[in-house]
Amino acid sequence: MMTPHVAAAVAALRDRCGAPTDPARRGPVALDRNFQAANLLHVSLPELSTAAVVRYLIAERFVSGPHVLAEMPATADRIDGFLFWAGTDGLAFINADHESPVARRRYTAAHELGHAILHRERMGRFRVDVKITEDEEGDDHLECEANRFAAALLMPADVVAARADELRRKHGCCPRGVLAYRLAAELLVSREAMRYRLADLELGDE
Repeated sequence: MMTPHVAAAVAALRDRCGAPTDPARRGPVALDRNFQAANLLHVSLPELSTAAVVRYLIAERFVSGPHVLAEMPATADRIDGFLFWAGTDGLAFINADHESPVARRRYTAAHELGHAILHRERMGRFRVDVKITEDEEGDDHLECEANRFAAALLMPADVVAARADELRRKHGCCPRGVLAYRLAAELLVSREAMRYRLADLELGDE
């Protein structure tokens, strides 16, 4: 269930980057402008791990040396995402393994952006996301909020509703499976994520 403050945060970010949703426009949400508006750099690394993040931060001189990152766990264990703050600027690391499809990477990126927008004051200097799911259920409140943020950003409610109306006008019905398939392809998200979004918005016929 989308909470008002998450929806408001997504709307505010769209205003800041000058990219309001337009149901008449086809295609996926452009994430780059949203990242720039949030002072966040998007970094895709294959075989992402905390050790890989440490190596990157040192090599690219975001920190002066390993001693600055002493509090960070540096292991080779695979993770989905990682968020790090260097002063007022942040870096969102996304796992770019070859088996990770574009739709999955985009959702992970939007999830990390959600943490940056919603949880900056609560998360400390960094946050490790070992596994990111695409639903809004779970015991971790911050993870659920970041997922809601990602869903609202990547699958705008007005765009989704407009496509549902088009399908119903053209065919006299709006099967949720068909709508999910079409919207997932258009918005570059997984069908699973799209199904969760449609259920949350109560759109499409079961």
